[in-house]
Amino acid sequence: MLDPDFDCPHGCDANGFLFDEVTRSAYPCSCREERLRRRMHADMEDNVGRYAPSRFQNLSFDALPLSGIAENHGAAAGTVRRFTSGIEANVRAGRGLWLLGNKGTGKTTLAYYVAQQARVAGLSVLTRNTTDLLNELRESYKPDAQPTTREIINAVTHVDLLHLEDVSVPRPNDWVLEQLYTIVNRRYEYNKAIVFTSDTPFGEKINPESLSDHVGGRTFSRLVQMVGEPLLLTGTDYRMQVGA
Repeated sequence: MLDPDFDCPHGCDANGFLFDEVTRSAYPCSCREERLRRRMHADMEDNVGRYAPSRFQNLSFDALPLSGIAENHGAAAGTVRRFTSGIEANVRAGRGLWLLGNKGTGKTTLAYYVAQQARVAGLSVLTRNTTDLLNELRESYKPDAQPTTREIINAVTHVDLLHLEDVSVPRPNDWVLEQLYTIVNRRYEYNKAIVFTSDTPFGEKINPESLSDHVGGRTFSRLVQMVGEPLLLTGTDYRMQVGA
């Protein structure tokens, strides 16, 4: 059974098939592909992850924190708003975003807003902190691990939008670089969209090419082709100001 709550105008069965009384045979309804897509997305979320923690749900540019981010980082926020105004077309075309800058400037919130709008548009979204994702892959090698390595790789490959946080944080070694390359290369080959964030320590010059040191040259090259120039957010840590 695919989706018993799906309201098909053609009256197909729960598996997306219609029955031809003349030929006495079943044939797929026009809605079956969409129902299969929804089932796959639901399975991915059940097996391998959440869309967003409570802090980053129900985001709006009419309220904090997005309204404050837009005030302080108008160019980046404007690009995000334009991107999300055509979110379905952008994601289906494999276009993504890279949010780069100092910690606490709003990169994560903007990325979660993109993920939120993609989900509103009916697209599947998988959000992961990069370190957590790599740890989950390590754990998946154990016998009887859930989710399995195959489930994780299938999810990060086929989900409509992959949202990765803190791509520059994991300490690079051969295994880390191999996993990051596998994830990014599979999405690159399938023309799948990715949105990701990376930090530059406050006071240091922002150099987008330095990400290559963290993810490897081959992975960096593919990411740049998938997302284009990064959106820059610089300044002091907003979280520290709020807590002051």
